[in-house]
Amino acid sequence: MTVVGPAVAASLAKDVYLVQNPRDAVVFLARKEFSKDNKIVMKASVGCRILRATRDAFAVCAVGGGSRSNEIFLVFRGTTRANKDADIWTDVRCGFELSRGGKPVHIGFNHAFTSMLPELKAFFNDHPTVTGTVHCIGHSLGGAVANLAADWVARNKPNPVKLYTFGAPRVGGNFFARSCTSLVGEANMMRLFHTTDPVPMIPIFPFTHAPTRGPNYHLPSTLPLISGESHGMESYIESVTNKGWEALKNNRQNTYTIEAGIEHWLKSKSPVNASSATFWQWVDAALVYVLKKIGAHAINALQIGLMGFWTVADKVAYFLERGITATVSVSTWVYHLMRKLMQALGMKVVESVEELTRALMRTILMRILIRMREYVQTAVRRI
Repeated sequence: MTVVGPAVAASLAKDVYLVQNPRDAVVFLARKEFSKDNKIVMKASVGCRILRATRDAFAVCAVGGGSRSNEIFLVFRGTTRANKDADIWTDVRCGFELSRGGKPVHIGFNHAFTSMLPELKAFFNDHPTVTGTVHCIGHSLGGAVANLAADWVARNKPNPVKLYTFGAPRVGGNFFARSCTSLVGEANMMRLFHTTDPVPMIPIFPFTHAPTRGPNYHLPSTLPLISGESHGMESYIESVTNKGWEALKNNRQNTYTIEAGIEHWLKSKSPVNASSATFWQWVDAALVYVLKKIGAHAINALQIGLMGFWTVADKVAYFLERGITATVSVSTWVYHLMRKLMQALGMKVVESVEELTRALMRTILMRILIRMREYVQTAVRRI
């Protein structure tokens, strides 16, 4: 298989935003990576089914040009405000529904992808002799949809697949992430993200990233706090310029998966800052850690059920309440987690486990989800 270099992938992820304007789309479609004739612009349904529902240009399918004439490019644009914020509604529809592969995935991302599926199938049917690599590329929302596209191609077509995403959010639960990783192959999944880009931090557990193992393209950031600037493609292009994939690999151990580190953070009385990128990394890791303490059934139940945005908070609060009534050890970890979240939200911190009710924990979880959504919306509005 032939890989697309980081700079070219980043350039495509940036310039595909041009497809929303028919005049600019001509410029994008004329890129040397594409053939002269075999290419289409696909439209996607974005927004909610009622609120801000619209259908506009979202992606390009193209047979490769020159030496890539036996390859296919699927390039997806990210969130834009050009469609009256319809994409914002796509982003926030973060409940679960089943993907085409039967795994729980983000409702909004899946709706955008499946709305393009008839055009995508027709494109492949029209080019049966193009048997080379399919390159799935996208930034932000486009990266999320590129994940679903790569998973679909790997399931339904004999072509090998490469996936390149920049600042993409989590797409599904662990079942989808593991399945997609296995189908596409971790070595073929280039997920690039900046430390201070808020979008890859959402949605929090039970959503998780693919690949679940393999190379780590974690790009350092000079900014100490969560930043919309870190999410922009200009920033990603700067980070990958004159670098190959090997140079971009970051093989450091993920600190947030070390149990001793999670326990230290939970017990620490140091102040927390919700605008810090590390805070959200610790929150996600700590939530998984505490749910594991409650039991494997809690982890599985949260990833299997189909649920909406607020139902996630309801279900997590339900299991946390069960943790409080379990052993003293488990209830202590639930208390530490809630204390950290309340500190970050500027709420008055409860002084004992006995003060934690399911209703209170649901309120805390809802507020933390809203806070993260606000950071993400601020970031995408800078695109």
